[in-house]
Formats: sequence, C-alpha cells, structure tokens
Amino acid sequence: MIVVQSIFHLASDSKRDAIKLMRNMVRLCRLEHGCISYEYFEGISNPNQVILMQEWEDADCLQGHYQTDHMEHFLSKLGDYLVSPVETRSYVSQEEASVTSISAEDMPKPEQTIH
Repeated sequence: MIVVQSIFHLASDSKRDAIKLMRNMVRLCRLEHGCISYEYFEGISNPNQVILMQEWEDADCLQGHYQTDHMEHFLSKLGDYLVSPVETRSYVSQEEASVTSISAEDMPKPEQTIH
C-alpha cells in the first residue's frame, strides 16, 4: 500500500472554489481502480491549510491516478487557489506475508519513527 500526504495552503478569498474542486476529486478518485481512501482535511489552527490523505493499493494504481483526465483538470486549476507550492510526501507500507493469530497484549510494541 502507498500513502500520499499533500498539504495545500489556500488563499482565503478563493478557498470556497478550491474546496469545490477538491470535493469533485474525492468523488472521482474514489471510483478509480486501486484507490483505498482519498480525503481532504481542513486545518484547525490554520483553516486555509488543507491536507489530502490518499491510500493506493500499489505504485501502478497511483501512477494510473496521475494519468487521469480529472487529475489533469485538477492540476490545471489548482494553482489559482494556492499561496505556496503543494508539499507532498509518500509512504510505502510493507504488508506482512503471513498473518498469525495473537492477542493485542502479545504483539510487540511498534517502533516510533519521525518523518
């Protein structure tokens, strides 16, 4: 699984139009092959900051997403609403090859990392 996080800093006077464009992307992207989740979140401390979290089955599905007409349309309009460049990070999840039945108490505590 691949997780992509993008941070958008929107101009306050055009935020409404940007949100409309983003809502359309949610609707279209969730229909794409390999899309596990696709959602935008508004910042609490800065309401003009919007974060996109998206999950894809694999790199091929993500690359297919980048080639869609709705992505091309989104990117062609997005610049009108931004006050700074989009910040994007991608994370790849290594799925376990086998699943065993153990209780939560017996599971090792995950290591925490800072990205």
